[in-house]
Amino acid sequence: MSVLLEGHLPASMDTPLVSIAYEFKAEVHSRSKGSSLPPIKLEKVWDVKRSLATSETPHHSVRVFPPTNIKASAHYPHVVHPIGSNTLSLRLDGIAKHNSKVNTIEYWKLKKLTWKLEETIKTVAPACGRHSPRATDSSDDGHNNKKGVVRAETRVIGEKTLFSGWKSNYTSATDSLVELELDYSLTKGAKYACDTRSRDGTEVTHQLMIEMVVSQEWAPVNRPSLVTHTGVGRILRMHFGTILTERAGIGISWDNEAPPIYQDVPPSPPAYCEGMAMGVHNIAETVEPPDRRSQQRSDSSTPRSSADSSHSRATHHGVR
Repeated sequence: MSVLLEGHLPASMDTPLVSIAYEFKAEVHSRSKGSSLPPIKLEKVWDVKRSLATSETPHHSVRVFPPTNIKASAHYPHVVHPIGSNTLSLRLDGIAKHNSKVNTIEYWKLKKLTWKLEETIKTVAPACGRHSPRATDSSDDGHNNKKGVVRAETRVIGEKTLFSGWKSNYTSATDSLVELELDYSLTKGAKYACDTRSRDGTEVTHQLMIEMVVSQEWAPVNRPSLVTHTGVGRILRMHFGTILTERAGIGISWDNEAPPIYQDVPPSPPAYCEGMAMGVHNIAETVEPPDRRSQQRSDSSTPRSSADSSHSRATHHGVR
């Protein structure tokens, strides 16, 4: 047997708020010599997963943190997988400013970076039949929205704090920047659920949160090595929407399932036979005309006069 699940159905999940499972039950009844035999039963739980195709180019996000001039530029994958590591490229510009009044350069130096992969689960606990409202009038299009309590929970499925690992350049006020390659993934053994959204109000979303702690320092223009701490610090936060999905198995071929695009369509239709595929482009050279076959058949028989031959061909054309 085979079954096709519709696209609006959610994937299997087991979370503190909601659990979704697909149960398969089969029962076979048989008879032997007029008497019924005990039925054979089979019960199995199917693990339904959803796999989304990943994008070849990463997403690009730019964030400015006023009142400072710090600008953060990030490139990150929009679709991630539970197994494996993901890379986010981050660059901080505008971290230095020249103070012409006192002839100094003010720097914002990165001291600490923390990333978290958060999972938010939302669901609606429906009311019982006693507290459910009755069917409304026709003004509501016949939809009976049952009362329920919205429940939500956020949990961290990946987290790490870094105090080093980035490249800093404070040569001048215009060329100062901070660059880093951030590798993030799920914590080993963490409970998770893939992104989903169903009609009953169940929704699972993920986001990557980055928190950076920067402190302000200043130094004279002619002596940049003489650094002085000002005691001023700020916390910079960034949120990136992320889709968590399972990896595509070997049984799913995205190239065969997806419709062809215009670049993949050949310029000409396929060949009609082997001869045309080998380079014969004229169908008249491949398929023999019926006139030629009749002529060859008449030539192979007893010789006749020219009049009889023309009369035979004329009769043949008339019958055809």
